[in-house]
Amino acid sequence: MNIGVISLGCAKNQVDLEEILAYLKRNDFNIVTSPEAADIIIVNTCAFIDSAKTESIDAILDMIRYGKPVVVTGCLSTRYLDELKEEIPEVALWIPLQDYPKFSEKLQVLVKDRVLKGEIDPTKRVFISPEREAYLRISDGCDNFCNFCAIPHIRGRFHSVPFETLQRELDMLEAENIRSLTVISQDTSMYGRDIHSSLVDLVKEITKHKGFDFIKLMYLYPDEVSNELIDLFAEHSSLTPYFDLPVQHFSDKILRRMGRRGTKSDIYELIHKFRSKVKDSVIRTTVMVGFPGETEEDFQELLDSIKEIQFDHLGCFTYCPEEGTPGAKFADQVPEEIKQARYKAVMKEQKKISLRLNKKRIGSEITALVTGKRDELSYRCITNLYAPDDIDGEMYLYSKIPLKPGMLVKAKIVNALVYDLEAEVTEVLREEGKKE
Repeated sequence: MNIGVISLGCAKNQVDLEEILAYLKRNDFNIVTSPEAADIIIVNTCAFIDSAKTESIDAILDMIRYGKPVVVTGCLSTRYLDELKEEIPEVALWIPLQDYPKFSEKLQVLVKDRVLKGEIDPTKRVFISPEREAYLRISDGCDNFCNFCAIPHIRGRFHSVPFETLQRELDMLEAENIRSLTVISQDTSMYGRDIHSSLVDLVKEITKHKGFDFIKLMYLYPDEVSNELIDLFAEHSSLTPYFDLPVQHFSDKILRRMGRRGTKSDIYELIHKFRSKVKDSVIRTTVMVGFPGETEEDFQELLDSIKEIQFDHLGCFTYCPEEGTPGAKFADQVPEEIKQARYKAVMKEQKKISLRLNKKRIGSEITALVTGKRDELSYRCITNLYAPDDIDGEMYLYSKIPLKPGMLVKAKIVNALVYDLEAEVTEVLREEGKKE
């Protein structure tokens, strides 16, 4: 039996899908990319913001047109299960997140030619990232309840993956020759506080696995980053000095209205610690404009801070009222045209900063992990400068000799674009497939 899969949303959703794919393969299903060739189609959905919901619903409706049984998983099926069952009765099966432990039982109603066995297992995955890359999801859910965010209503309260499970995952990832490990969750810095452990304990465990060339932490809630974690990165060269700190704003008034902990001065102090203690720190952030009550003075404070701090990478979002969140009920909503103007102003400034910082990197050498060909002339790669999913920009790697996924090389940066960089290979540090 052939199963086609459409997956939307974030890296956490991708990990869900990789676990589902491994389960399907263990039950002898063929995974196909063509809906026409599929006997059953799974749509793994997102429901984070309105545009994601629309994309998910459009994908469901598109797949229904093929006349095959459609199974809907993921966040959309979790948050709006009852409404969707009524509005899209053509869907054969809905499997919300809370039903993943009963995946076999749920899917069995559509499968008549075999008895489904086993469960979804986080230590067994079919990787869909480029070769040698993988995510390690260390927790799910969130307890922060920011006034703009629906994640706690979708993924539930924060809960850490058991330390022993992550140990088995790390062993599996290393055995699969994964070389670039990106640690993710809704709130990475909170890891372990519900199971008598900590992110520092976990990072120390990760460093015991010598097969990883790059180890990056994403989604560090700024006020939860400990000095011990920063010192750990300063001491261990195996840890990649790339830090994702979603600050959201710099106006203390807006931070309080957002339900964020910490202040502008706390954020400044944390960034100073990273840059002063950890060599070659790369700092990424996200900010939000147009949150209810944001005045021109608040926005100017945000823009001035962006100019002053000079983030290596910055993403900007316009506030979107999410149903069920406190922010959606605030009376002082910012008009859409003002949100868009502020978004454009932020991105205009960040383009200048990004290009200026990239130009400074011309002539410097980097270490790069080859993950595959981009086109006839260049290769894709992982470096310490970018996140693995191209949200920051991309490194275009050029070489006079053929390269293969898994090769570790030194390269010289030769050209800078606004967000992207171009580099030429100067030395092969490790041939493909070899381990230290």
